[in-house]
Amino acid sequence: MAKNKAAETICWLAILALLILSIVNVVYKGTKQTLLFTRDELKSGEVSKSWESFRKEQQLSQHKAKIENFRLTLDRDQNISSMRFTVIDPSDNNSYKMLGYSSCFSCEDQGEDWLTVTSDKVDAKPAQYDRLMTADEFFSKVEILNNQHFFTTSRYAYTHLYSTGEYENTSYDGPYFVLEGTELKQLQTSHSSNKDYRDYGSIQVIGSNSSGSYETSEGTTKSVIIR
Repeated sequence: MAKNKAAETICWLAILALLILSIVNVVYKGTKQTLLFTRDELKSGEVSKSWESFRKEQQLSQHKAKIENFRLTLDRDQNISSMRFTVIDPSDNNSYKMLGYSSCFSCEDQGEDWLTVTSDKVDAKPAQYDRLMTADEFFSKVEILNNQHFFTTSRYAYTHLYSTGEYENTSYDGPYFVLEGTELKQLQTSHSSNKDYRDYGSIQVIGSNSSGSYETSEGTTKSVIIR
């Protein structure tokens, strides 16, 4: 009987230890589970305002927090299906905060309505940090393009937006556009052959009939150069 009680006590202590470790992990990685955009928020056109509210809630730096690997999927009605990205933000003592954001309102492989915001710290500057756009600038460009209906693709059930966040010199399939200030114009050649647009940021807009996958090609993809 005593042995059973001892075994039961050890079992409960082990469970308690796992719970404590889980709580510590949530405190360290979870941060505030702040939603950046509601499902239909892009229709309001206030992308920068929503980002600013999110930035303050997550205590991210203004003008120093940078974005990478941005992915956003819209349905035919321009409602958000899913979104994910990473923000790299300088912290005190030469460390960097790595904030991961992932949300879904309708995903083929992961169900509906979930949000995950995680946060880690690294002691050294990430190698890609200096090549990335600031999140403030990036979302201001997304707002301009969104308000000019650049993301609308009526031929497909879904539109996927993708950006590495880097100033780069890369050639993609499909037509090229450039956003200068608030003026959007189409280029005759890809920016990889035009020295005036090298080392700029870009966003790919890809049409697909799947919310979970897409293929870039001349017929499905257009790219916009931003800086």
